Amino acid sequence: MTRRVRGAGGGRRFGMGRRVLAVAALALTSMAGLATTASGSGQPGTGDEPEPSEHGGPNVVLAGVAGLAWEDVTRDDMPTLYEMAGTDAVAALTARTIRSRTCAVDGWLTVSSGRRSTDLIDSDGDGTADRYCRPAPTPVRDDDGGAMVPGWQTYVEEQKNHAYNPTLGLVGDRLGERGMCATAAGPGAALALADTTGRVASYGPNPAEVDTAVMSECPVTVVDLGAMPAPAPAASDEQERQNALEQRRQVAGGIDDLLASLREELPENTALLVIGVSDSGPTAIPLHNDPSRIAGSALRVAVASGPTPDGGEYGPRWLTSASTRWSGIVQITDVASTLLEYAGFEEPTQGSVGRPWRTAGAHPAEASETIADLLSTNTAAQIYRTQSGPFFQFLGIIQLVVFGIALAMVMLRPASRPAVLRSVHVAALAIASFPVASYLANLAPWAHSDRPALYLWSIIVAISVALTTVAVTGPWRRRIYGPAGFLGAVTAGVMAIDVTTGSNLQQLSLLGLSPVVAGRFYGLGNIPFAIFIAACLVAAAALAQLMLDRGVSRRTAGAVTAVIGMVATIVTGAPQAGADVGGILAAIPGFAVLVIGVLGTRLTIIKLFGAGVAALAVFLLIAWLDWLRPAGSRTHFGGFFDDLTSGEALTVIWRKMGASFGTLNRLPYYAWTVPIAYAAILWLTSRSGAAGVRAALARWPIMNFLIWSGLMAGAAGFAANDSGIIIPALLLTTGIPLVVSAIVAARREADQGTPVEEPSTPELRAGATKP
Repeated sequence: MTRRVRGAGGGRRFGMGRRVLAVAALALTSMAGLATTASGSGQPGTGDEPEPSEHGGPNVVLAGVAGLAWEDVTRDDMPTLYEMAGTDAVAALTARTIRSRTCAVDGWLTVSSGRRSTDLIDSDGDGTADRYCRPAPTPVRDDDGGAMVPGWQTYVEEQKNHAYNPTLGLVGDRLGERGMCATAAGPGAALALADTTGRVASYGPNPAEVDTAVMSECPVTVVDLGAMPAPAPAASDEQERQNALEQRRQVAGGIDDLLASLREELPENTALLVIGVSDSGPTAIPLHNDPSRIAGSALRVAVASGPTPDGGEYGPRWLTSASTRWSGIVQITDVASTLLEYAGFEEPTQGSVGRPWRTAGAHPAEASETIADLLSTNTAAQIYRTQSGPFFQFLGIIQLVVFGIALAMVMLRPASRPAVLRSVHVAALAIASFPVASYLANLAPWAHSDRPALYLWSIIVAISVALTTVAVTGPWRRRIYGPAGFLGAVTAGVMAIDVTTGSNLQQLSLLGLSPVVAGRFYGLGNIPFAIFIAACLVAAAALAQLMLDRGVSRRTAGAVTAVIGMVATIVTGAPQAGADVGGILAAIPGFAVLVIGVLGTRLTIIKLFGAGVAALAVFLLIAWLDWLRPAGSRTHFGGFFDDLTSGEALTVIWRKMGASFGTLNRLPYYAWTVPIAYAAILWLTSRSGAAGVRAALARWPIMNFLIWSGLMAGAAGFAANDSGIIIPALLLTTGIPLVVSAIVAARREADQGTPVEEPSTPELRAGATKP
């Protein structure tokens, strides 16, 4: 390898070979297609600098590379970073900002604000989103050693279109308010450290010239190490893909050399943080019919070496943060508060949504094993990205197919009805077991296998078969609601235990949480909430009916149902568990309807309104209690209450409402089918409805209120969650097969002439359960 030598100006020049590609990597940060922007020479820190503030802790250097993924970190291509993966703290970094695919400017602006930020999404004003990534603008240097970021106000205006309320320049402003200097090297770094006016106090255009003296001047130094080349387009042939891969490997080697230089020059008591700041660097503008060259959404690199802010050492451990609570996962929004914590701020999270990096348990001592674990996480995330939607749709489509075929066979061949009903009963329970099976599948290391998708689906099917077998053969089968109640209890129990122990089963399951989507990292996501609340309602309704059938008083059965609802609400909303803001607003009205039915009282509009007010009161109480905790420990609840006190809550509410109603346009299939399903369910449960439903209501009267409570929870979930129409859709997808299993069981009993067991309570005999 070519050795580095000092140049006359105190900088560095590189010999021939792959180090030349380091310059090419840096050029990627200021190019669009084949055009490059010339940058001046000279080091950061020249001219009059602000006096460094004595913060007393270690300094920090942040090195960012657009598009850097753990796949790029190999022993041959990036030996420096590969070594750090074995000896220092690492994680997979979620680079998600506003777009599904993060461009370099998006990532650097997010570092600046600590909130999701973006470049111009429609930069040419043609009404469609850009299919390319723009380069970071070249800062204009001034005589004081600082620089101005061209077009800064345009970035500020763009953020107003997306309602995440970022303050571009947050890091730069907070450092400036304390009289602390910060050094930016490279265009992306300038975006990260500019203040709210777009000015960087200390700037140099050439990261290759950052040495010990430069990194010692200020508590915070940010270095833009360039960008990885874009991958070959999806339609490329094998030769094009190999050429793109080879180019990527060569640039990775040049970037690694720059990183090695930084490590050699790193001052004492200085931490080095390395991140893959985005999914993609600058790309060429594609022609009309050409595919976009923006890299797909994926997990990126995060490494921390040296002293922690409190003076400890990172060492070979996993990185995490309070925003993810996920060992080995951090977010791009965490970087701002991490930098500010190094600068000595007591409240580094102020103004941001991220949380400072922390260390969790030890990772494998061998770099190869550590990187393999990180790659398996990304593999699972990609399977989630490509198969979660189909899995969700599969659950709905298979119900339409199975139940449609069964109905046609019964109508065309009435003599086949007994066999068809038996088959539908088993099929409905099997479908209902799929969601919990998808979570239990995470007990196996499927992401580490050679064929992870096949392994995952095989596990899900095996678990589903086992649960269905137990459901139809256990002692609960003697009552029509027994198998449904069993599966509901298993699903609710597994999910409750999971969210109170870290949401490990939900992480990267097909109906769980994904760090690439980055909507939620712990607790109950919107889709898991719909599954959980449907399972809780079915289990509670089955238990209540069993108690009533055995002669227990309505008051006792109602109290037990209320306790189940209370536990479900706590699991859903407690900051230490589910932490689902919208879940409380949906769970309480749903359980209120069910409790009213179990108690045998009349369901009225006033009672429904009271349930809604109670849900809001509980939500505000939890939010207030969470807000009383330190800022770095708050969850979504405390964050919302903080927005409420600062006057920004309305913006958050409008954003969630916009996202919720936006799903009606993005998902027109569900926008049409969910209202139709609601109407069909209401008709089927009316007095003129299907005979099988009437037979089921005769044996499970509480089922009527179960259906009403499910519809209520779905409607409230649609209004209170940004997943919108997905909430009632998946609640129906989970709840319908459980209810259908009871209906076909009741119809079978009616066909066999099995008499209906008289309820022990006079209220049930009098039909008091009708709403």
